[in-house]
Amino acid sequence: MTAAPRESTPVGPSSARAPRGVRCGAAPADAPGPTPAAPRTGAAQAGGPRPGDATPVPVGQPSARAGASGAPLRVLIASHPFGEVDPGPLEALAAAGLELVRNPHGRKLRASELRALLPGCAAVVAGTEPYDAATLGAAPALRLIARTGVGLDSVDLEACRARGVEVATTPDAPADSVAELTVGLILALARHVARADREARAGGWTRRIGWLLRERTVGLVGLGRIGSRVARLLAPFGCRLLAADPDPSIARLAPALGVALVPLERLLAEADVVSLHVPLEPGTRGLLDARAIDRMRPGALLVNTARGEVVDDAALLAALEAGRLGGAALDVFADEPYAGPLAARDDVLLTCHMGSCSDAGRRAMERGAAEAVLAWAGHAAAPSLP
Repeated sequence: MTAAPRESTPVGPSSARAPRGVRCGAAPADAPGPTPAAPRTGAAQAGGPRPGDATPVPVGQPSARAGASGAPLRVLIASHPFGEVDPGPLEALAAAGLELVRNPHGRKLRASELRALLPGCAAVVAGTEPYDAATLGAAPALRLIARTGVGLDSVDLEACRARGVEVATTPDAPADSVAELTVGLILALARHVARADREARAGGWTRRIGWLLRERTVGLVGLGRIGSRVARLLAPFGCRLLAADPDPSIARLAPALGVALVPLERLLAEADVVSLHVPLEPGTRGLLDARAIDRMRPGALLVNTARGEVVDDAALLAALEAGRLGGAALDVFADEPYAGPLAARDDVLLTCHMGSCSDAGRRAMERGAAEAVLAWAGHAAAPSLP
């Protein structure tokens, strides 16, 4: 077993002229390739992008903009929720003369629903719905996918390259929100909050004994944007902090965070809480499989706010049933909404993939995605969203 892959930081060139807040043009210093990677920190560098800034992903040659005939560009707002916290991004897109198509289902779109809405759309403000080769093939006019967030496991980048579809993300925007939810889940597990709530509502009154974090070790699998923020939030609790991350720049970052870098095997063996903060990539799919879970400290807690496919659900269930683990908190699942056997267990806390769903987090993601669309559509003179 190797150390966990780092959180991805997809950046790259784009042909779009950008309003303030959308990084386009030459690749920034942390772009992959011959340019040395800049150290990743838990917050934006001084003078760097705002939390909602969009980051273009290198996916091929820029394509000609649609709408040359004078017809308005059609943009699908697939991400949900969108505009509930701040109507500004929707208003800015409409004011730019774009024809907006809204997600009518009020939830994450299924593949068939997405394919029904995409035809004729030149751009999409995307959530985590699937943009595979078949979906892209059903949308010949599509030229831009602007993600509200950072994960690209739902986007077939090779198919995007082949079709000339540009991709942009807002990598910093959700980081604080996910980090705060992570800490909340750790505390809820450590003090049996969800179980006590259910019991009290049912007429029970069991005063369960929990943990003090200052007497425990928390292991962070991934110390990138989110993992580093979790480390900063946990530092005042006085817990011992471990992290597994192969990114060389993390070796410079970890000491300032009070984090000891260790191999993943050691982290699993020593941590009372294992918290996952890695992207879904070939090297992280099934990272916490039966073998890895067997290496975890007896009675340990698992928190996953990364991607559901990072954990083998069947292996996790078996470990919980055998009493090997003390509990798990899961915000993400391979199939969402989740309806599997973990939902029946009192030692499992489930949330609805809501790590980014703070008011500030949604505002930053939606602003960044909207600005990416405006920049791509050539509205360089349009004022950036406040």
